[in-house]
Amino acid sequence: MIIALGHDVISKGCFMGVIQKSRAVQGNSLLALTACAAALAVGSIAVPNAALAQTASARQFDLDIPAQDLNTALLVLTQRASLQIVYEADKVAGRRSTAVKGRMAPIEALSRLLTGSGLTFRMTGANRVTIEQAPQAADSAIQLGPVRVEGDSAAGGSASLMQQSASVSPPGYVATRTATGSKTDTSILDVPQTVNVVTRDEMDDRGVTDFNAAIAYTPGIRAVDYPGGQGSPDIYIRGFRAFNLYGLYKDGLRSGFNQYDTDIEQFAYERIDILKGPASILYGQAAPGGLVNLITKRPTEKPYHELQLEGGRFGRKQVAADVSGSLSGDGALTYRLTGLYRDSGTQIDHSPDDRIYIAPALTWKPADGTSLTVRGNYQRTVKGGAEQSLPMVGTIFPYTTRTGRFPSSLFLGEPGITRYEVNNYTIEYDFSQVFGEWTFRQNARYSHADVDYVASGYRSFTETTATFGFQKRPKTTDSFLIDSNVAGTVMTGTIEHNLIVGLDYGQYDGKESRRGATNHVIDIANPVYGAPVVWNVNLTTDTRSRVVQTGIYAQDQLKLGGWVLSIGGRQDWVGSKDNNYLASTLSKADDHAFTGRVGLIYQFENGLAPYVSYSTSFQPSSGVDFSGNSFKPTTGRQWEGGLKYQPLGFNGLFTASLFEITQRNVTTTDPVNSGYSIQEGEVRSRGFEFEGKANLLHGLNLMAAYSYTDAIVTEDNANASGISKVGSRMASVPHHQASAWLDHAFDRGFADGLKLGGGVRYIGSSMGVMNTTSGIQYDVPGYTLFDAAISYDFGRQLPGANGLTLTVSGTNLTDKRYFTPGFYYNSVFYGNRRAINARLSYRW
Repeated sequence: MIIALGHDVISKGCFMGVIQKSRAVQGNSLLALTACAAALAVGSIAVPNAALAQTASARQFDLDIPAQDLNTALLVLTQRASLQIVYEADKVAGRRSTAVKGRMAPIEALSRLLTGSGLTFRMTGANRVTIEQAPQAADSAIQLGPVRVEGDSAAGGSASLMQQSASVSPPGYVATRTATGSKTDTSILDVPQTVNVVTRDEMDDRGVTDFNAAIAYTPGIRAVDYPGGQGSPDIYIRGFRAFNLYGLYKDGLRSGFNQYDTDIEQFAYERIDILKGPASILYGQAAPGGLVNLITKRPTEKPYHELQLEGGRFGRKQVAADVSGSLSGDGALTYRLTGLYRDSGTQIDHSPDDRIYIAPALTWKPADGTSLTVRGNYQRTVKGGAEQSLPMVGTIFPYTTRTGRFPSSLFLGEPGITRYEVNNYTIEYDFSQVFGEWTFRQNARYSHADVDYVASGYRSFTETTATFGFQKRPKTTDSFLIDSNVAGTVMTGTIEHNLIVGLDYGQYDGKESRRGATNHVIDIANPVYGAPVVWNVNLTTDTRSRVVQTGIYAQDQLKLGGWVLSIGGRQDWVGSKDNNYLASTLSKADDHAFTGRVGLIYQFENGLAPYVSYSTSFQPSSGVDFSGNSFKPTTGRQWEGGLKYQPLGFNGLFTASLFEITQRNVTTTDPVNSGYSIQEGEVRSRGFEFEGKANLLHGLNLMAAYSYTDAIVTEDNANASGISKVGSRMASVPHHQASAWLDHAFDRGFADGLKLGGGVRYIGSSMGVMNTTSGIQYDVPGYTLFDAAISYDFGRQLPGANGLTLTVSGTNLTDKRYFTPGFYYNSVFYGNRRAINARLSYRW
């Protein structure tokens, strides 16, 4: 039996539905009401434009629905909120709802009613949803299924699976829910910090091929463009560098502990959440600017199959597959297999970008409210290994004695010798169990990496020659992370408490040795390679590093009317041991820190939500002072205030925020003991951010973003040369960043199936690393880049070609020659040159 409950229909005294059985509907009057409108349910359901689906989700109602039979609870919801609910009676029969109390949107109430039921819903029109069996969630921190939004074919809205932690967000560029900001399924309006989301639809439409391109239109975050670079992306968030993965997470767990033992394959992820500002209250040790949470693709109950063929500039050739579905008739066992093979060059000579990625996953749901997902992952990455820092003379500035500049393809290494090869092996699981109105969740990951890294790079330059050195630095690392928490909702009078209490643990063990070699010299204009590399007999480094981290945390999100108050705290303990086998020394450090967050939001009925928050963070520091005492962790604190707006008339989300972050315990020169450091430094970052994303009209998507960041050193001791950094800008952090993207899917006539998109990115000037002897800090000029994408869905014109889509995308279309600051004084990296890629995808 299919039942359709609708507010408008009920008000007329009649349900829409088709009755085949009656066991889920009690009472003759209810049967009669359902039967009287059966014809309406069979043939007259019009599916409106998916962009209107957000209208019902934005309006809020005061609700008080106790835990009870789910069928009855759904009936009560339709009577009290303007929402039509369609479901099969067999799927609802015998299930109970959870309690819902407070002021919220109808679809948020529906999501809560279904918590633990094993059911989810998809929006099939404005104010209309269909309940169905829940596939696995896309975000490890919650266990909700993806939402499938169906658009009117006349409006160009093709049906597509969209796995998100935002279980009620339609496909497109707008996500309205997140688990990253609170470790529970939460409306973004309820999180008292800025949350930016990059959806899979956005990545696909823009033709994204790597992490840097994925976050390129997000305000307040900068990933250094580094062609041929090694390891994970080098990112700055709100002015602070998040090196060694202090700001890079995967499925709610830190991605790793070492910058060079892992990399990101963008095809593996369903969406990216960026949480701005200190986040230690939930995640422990982290950079003060915020963190990026990559959300992996998960098994789905409904079949999903995709095959991609891709080719492009620099000899890029790639094949990728993504298949998912059920292995059992009842949907209790589902699978997903994601794989990729890439053979590619880069703009740097002799620097490949080759990859193999294989990720199988299984989800088992033996009973309602129980879910276990197990995922494996093998990733092999091969890159060039040359550290590509170049001097400013010959790149930004012209040569003094000759014409020309460094070629953007110059390779500072020896082909066949210099290389970066990493093999990663990962096994992880997510488990959840519902106990009444409480849910226990646990996610864990074990990773092993073998790193074969022969590095080469910057030693010195003349206007005709480049000198570079070598370093063998093999490494093996093992890490284990686990996070367990219990979350639920309780009422104290009229106040709703959304509680979470958890414990997490992390362990890392890494072994590394390094050995140097004689330098090589090449002619810049006509490099000749092949000279033998003579390795030094003795090692320069032979170490083993171990880190153990434990944290306990608790958070209460209180709701009363339109008010949302978040209060949380966390205590962390971090211990580290470093063996130096060459010096036969062992150094230890034991740190602990308490961090927290308090935030207040008021949500108006028109979708406006002003907020203010205060949050803190900590990040361990390496090294010792003159007395041999290990450095304490740096600490961060942020004040943030802003306004979020989720409009009622269309699917959109807009966020504007002001912030000030202060990082303390920064190391600075010891004014008494030459050559040593003490922790008396301080850095302050102030700024403004805006982001707007909207799915407008029929097939029109718009994104716009702007950020202003003023990150400076506020406290520093003068060094032996009398140089203090006080007042200097932090390296690589531009004052201004702005971007906009617009695309449109045509749905009529000969252009039906065509989608055109274009974007512009502006990154302002930033400072290079300061020369601590002279105090000179060079400015690296800003730049403006243009991108575009065009795609064609062949199935819109050729029924036999359903699911076949060709996408051609281009970045830096004008081939703008630009640079980003390097690792050293007076050094820069070449930016990414123009790249055009074509992708043929088939979905069925």
